[in-house]
Amino acid sequence: MNRLPLSLIAHWAGGELHGEDLVIEAITQDTRALVPGSLYVALRGERFDGHDFAADALARGAAALLVERLLELPGAAQVQVADGERALARIAAGIQRERRATVVAITGSNGKTSVKTLALAVLQRAGLAYANPGNRNNEIGLPLAVIDAPEDADFAIYEMGAGKPGDIAYLTDIVRPDVALVNNIAAAHLERMGSLLGVAETKGAIYAALGAGGTAVVNADDACGEWFQQEVIRARDSGRRVLRFGLDASAEVGARDIRPDARGSRFVLLTPQGEVEVQLALPGRHNVRNALAAAAIGLACGVALEDIAAGLADARPVTGRQVAHALAAGIELVDDSYNANPGSLEAAIQALAATGDEAWLVLGDMRELGPEAEALHAEAGARARQAGIARLYALGPLSAAAVRAFGDGGRHYDSHPALAQALRADLRARAPVAVAGGAGHVLRVLVKGSRGSAMDRIVSALLAQGDTTDAA
Repeated sequence: MNRLPLSLIAHWAGGELHGEDLVIEAITQDTRALVPGSLYVALRGERFDGHDFAADALARGAAALLVERLLELPGAAQVQVADGERALARIAAGIQRERRATVVAITGSNGKTSVKTLALAVLQRAGLAYANPGNRNNEIGLPLAVIDAPEDADFAIYEMGAGKPGDIAYLTDIVRPDVALVNNIAAAHLERMGSLLGVAETKGAIYAALGAGGTAVVNADDACGEWFQQEVIRARDSGRRVLRFGLDASAEVGARDIRPDARGSRFVLLTPQGEVEVQLALPGRHNVRNALAAAAIGLACGVALEDIAAGLADARPVTGRQVAHALAAGIELVDDSYNANPGSLEAAIQALAATGDEAWLVLGDMRELGPEAEALHAEAGARARQAGIARLYALGPLSAAAVRAFGDGGRHYDSHPALAQALRADLRARAPVAVAGGAGHVLRVLVKGSRGSAMDRIVSALLAQGDTTDAA
């Protein structure tokens, strides 16, 4: 962020400046991350009130405060606003309007972080590219990511999450995209979205935010792809361009000769610019489709075909998303614990089954699925059995339905320690066999669940025995 006068920030925020017009070096809502010269934003939540920490922020070097109520802190410059969260969004939007970067916005029920990672690797081949880090993809995180983005970036990639209706429209008011993608639509956050149509309508706002000349990257394999084109994008009426990708449906960006293995895939990327061989280090057919999405984003941003292929080859799995760890000879732990919904679980199971090796699934509850949650877990258990998964270890009340549907080989546990202890014992008893050159009987153990299920605790318990991480 460039140094900004507090009066300009107050103007963007729709607030009133009380005190001296200072120069602001940074903006933060976290006193622990505060640097001298910062504007401290006092946000309120259900369980906290940032106003309570304003005095501490000043003691740590804050130059000024953004508050909803004026505080009795003599000499402190304060910008008073009606709503701190909305003011933060308006400040970020003001900063974004001054930048020249091509903005890529990505949302979807599954795979959006993987596509963001792949797209970043591609766009870095063509210029200075930035992507919002970690989980900075919501009403508070995204504005902070925009504020922290490099001023001279050529490309800015923003992953956008949606937990309720209106979320994507809110976020695209902050950063108007030049290129937009809904990676897919699946059962996620149904408690608040209500239905798959509700999910599609919420996420489709990312296309509606495109201006004339913008590019809508559309998943032609997704059931909502045609609906997006006809009902949301309306390319011929708006001047927007549509660039489709897919493995099964007809699309401008596709793939042939897919050769998967446990570590990734090789395939031929098909584009309007020609064909190129790609080596991908992310496993599973679903990640080939994610790579096609990233390739389409690269094409929309003018990246050369050979640079797209090189960028895709450079990309590596994100922590908690199908990262492989060698636990012992012949045993591999696949950490996909970051999050889960029925669609992402299905993709992970299919990727696991495609290796042809013995496979175990360790599953925590998938949250926010509404009244169909138990049925969706039962369906997941049945599909795991159909895919040839040998054992299912489950945690949480909803996952009990998955165990019942899975049948023999399914086990349910009431706590993380109980599951971890049983799993460690079963792995020790397995007596794996490995032979020279890496051949032999391999066991792959997939760990997956929603963030609230904290399945990363199971991964940590297994890794505590020692491992060799292989994120390639």
